[in-house]
This record gives sequence, C-alpha cells and structure tokens, in this order.
Amino acid sequence: MDESGAKNGNSESREEARRMDESGVNNGNSEAGEGSGAGENFGANAGELSARVGIKDNHIRELYEKLTEKQLEADEARAAREAGEGRVEALRRERGTLKEKVATLEEELRGWRRSREGHERRIERLEREVGQREAEISRRDYLLSRRDDEMETLAFETDTLVSRKEGALDDAMRRVAGLERDLEEREERLSDLEATVEELRAKLEEERKSRERLAEPANRLRSGIDLFNGASHRETMNSLSRTLGQPNVHVHLDEGEEPPAVLTFTWRGVTWQRYASNPGLAVEEPRVYLSGAGEDLSGVEEEPPNARVGAGGRVLFGL
Repeated sequence: MDESGAKNGNSESREEARRMDESGVNNGNSEAGEGSGAGENFGANAGELSARVGIKDNHIRELYEKLTEKQLEADEARAAREAGEGRVEALRRERGTLKEKVATLEEELRGWRRSREGHERRIERLEREVGQREAEISRRDYLLSRRDDEMETLAFETDTLVSRKEGALDDAMRRVAGLERDLEEREERLSDLEATVEELRAKLEEERKSRERLAEPANRLRSGIDLFNGASHRETMNSLSRTLGQPNVHVHLDEGEEPPAVLTFTWRGVTWQRYASNPGLAVEEPRVYLSGAGEDLSGVEEEPPNARVGAGGRVLFGL
C-alpha cells in the first residue's frame, strides 16, 4: 500500500472513533435526562445500558484492531515506499546509466550513419568507376572484335599468300631438285670424263714411255717376245716341241717405222714356224700372228739361234 492509502486509513479511523465518542456522549446525556426525568426506570434500563456499553466496547476493540491493522498496513506501505524509493533511486541510477549508454549508442549510431554515408558515397563512386570500366571494357571488346576480324582477314590473306609461296617454293624446289639431279648427272659424267681423261692420260703416258722404250731395238725385241709369251700361239709352239723336241729360236726385228719382232722356230732342221709379234700400242689386232710355216727349209735362209725356250715353254732372249 502507498503513502496516500495509509493516510486515508488513519483519517477514517479517527473519524469513526470521533463519531462513536459523540454517540456515546449523546446517549449518556439522553440517558441522564431520562434518569432525572424518570428515576423509577433506572433499574430497568441499567441492564440495557450495560449491554450497550458492552456492545460499544466490542465495537471499540474492533475499531482498535482495525486501527492496528491499518497501522500495520501503513508500516508495510511505508516500508514498501522506502523500498520503492530505493528501487526508484536504483532505477534512476540505472536510467542515468542507460541514458549514457543510449547517448553512446546514439553517438555510435551517428558515427555509423556518417560511416555508412561515406561508404554509400564510396559505393556510388565505385559504381561510377565500374560503369566507366564497363564502358571501357565494352569499347575494348569492340576493338578486340574488330582486331579479331582483321586478324582473321589477315590470317586468310596470309594463308593464301603462304599457299602461293609454298606452291612457288615447291615448284622452285622441284626445279632445284631437277637441277641438282642434272648437276649430279653432269658431275657423274664429268667424273667419268675426268676418269676417262686420267685413264687416257695414263695410257698416253704409258704409250709415250712405251714408245720411248720401244724406240730402242733391244727393248722392242724383248717386248715382242713378251707379247708372244702372253699369246695363245705359244701353246701351238709348245705342242710341237713336245712332239719334235726343243726348237732352235731366232728373233729379229722386221723393217718399217714400228717393226714387229719376228720369231722363227726350227725343229730338227726340217719343220719351221715364223710368228710376227708387234708390241706397238697403235697396232690393231691381231698383234701376234703366224707369218709362215713349212716342213722343209728349202727357200728359207736359216739363221743361227739367238734365243731359247725356257721353263714353262716361255721364249727367252739370249742363249
């Protein structure tokens, strides 16, 4: 109960007690008047008065009890009020703290709003930059697209040019290959010609040396004998020698610029054969041939032997 309730309760208790006292005085006065007026009724009314006094006493006790209850209620209200005042003070302090927190939060809110406004301005600036970048990217994409088209055109033209160049290069390579083959063939022919020239030079040198050597009669005679020893006619001579025995052999040079060597074989002074063997390099085949033969020496001038048939049936110059 609050302070106003306690005050109202005390006022009601005092007012009721005052009314009871006035009622009692009035009743007493009335009863005293009646006693003075009618003494003979005093005895009869004494019991009734006692009963009324008892009733009043009970009523007074009840009032005191109510008053006590009201006082207790007032005390409780006072204690509650004091507790409420402490609570109010605590609430006031808490309110001050909350106000400080609210002020801090409001300041933070204002800072956050300022920060948000800064962020919003930054976002707007970034959006403008993004728009500019997107426009730049679109322009670059357009330029890249144009460059791709130009690259495709250039690539097509390049491929066409490369194809033409490759075709021309292939033709040139084929011509070069043909020229190389021709060159190789010509080099081979040249090599063959050089070999032929070298061979002819060697033959010419050999012929020159042979001519120089054959210019000496003795050398020419020996060369003719060697040429005969390498011919098949030597076998014919050797077959007769196996039948008739070893022959007498006479060799000499015939007449002329390049005379052949003449080999005359005589067996037992009766059978004879004469061979011409020309070692000259310019002489056509046959270079060794039978120039004469007979079974007697009539009409044949027999000359003394100056050569012999040695081992292996070879003719050797000198005895």
